[in-house]
Amino acid sequence: MIDELRLEGRAAWAIARKDLQIASRYRFGAINQVFQPLYQTLIPGLLLGATFAIGGEAVGLAETGGTTDIAGYLFLGMLALNLASAGFWGVAFSIKQELDAGTLEPGWLTPTRRETFVVGMTLGSLDLAVIATVILVGVGIWLFGASMAPRLAIAAPILAITTVGVLGIGYLIGAIVLRMKEASFFVDATDFLFVAISGAAFPIVVLPEAVRWVAYLLPTTYALDLMRVTALETRPLLAVPLEWLMLALTSVGLLAVGRWAWLRTEHRLRVLGALGQH
Repeated sequence: MIDELRLEGRAAWAIARKDLQIASRYRFGAINQVFQPLYQTLIPGLLLGATFAIGGEAVGLAETGGTTDIAGYLFLGMLALNLASAGFWGVAFSIKQELDAGTLEPGWLTPTRRETFVVGMTLGSLDLAVIATVILVGVGIWLFGASMAPRLAIAAPILAITTVGVLGIGYLIGAIVLRMKEASFFVDATDFLFVAISGAAFPIVVLPEAVRWVAYLLPTTYALDLMRVTALETRPLLAVPLEWLMLALTSVGLLAVGRWAWLRTEHRLRVLGALGQH
């Protein structure tokens, strides 16, 4: 059993390395992973926050989120954006590339488990996401004066737990791409909603109550809130120990649902002989 897991781990890392090598050949795409959040979300959010500030203070954010540090709040919010993108776009692009190149079925003829392919794809995209997030946070501290550096050590265990949920997202998106083939619009729309509901750009307490309950089911909601509570001393959504528990439960739950959807979809397409269609 241990030897089998070791072999699957080597296979997953080989898949991740392959995806990283492909990404390194498209350097402008990798650079855009850092700059896109800056010009699409962060800078417009900072300018809008400054526009509605009263006496230079973000009074609205202070009342709903418990901090006046707009830069720190938004730059930490990019954690959810990059993590979600790793699960959504990282896996979606990898599977679509395999389908277009006609290498998906030959790859799956190897003894490697089907789930391991998604693990490798998620690992590769997570590596890129972590690098992009570290650079973004550095830009936030150095250029925009976000005051969150001294307490960022808490990020490591939060990211480790959230990675389990991101893998669940990867399984779900992988299943959808296999079924829909051309799923770019769906992936883009779902990624945006996932990040927005997680509270990347605003406190989720301003959301309608029904939508807020959806946010409570997402691990990125708790990951973001714990990061902000620790780094910016914002008000927590729940008691902090309960948030840690919910982060673990939602991550494991998302993984279980995603893996079930992936295995069911992969089995059905193999039975129908539609696995290689694109």
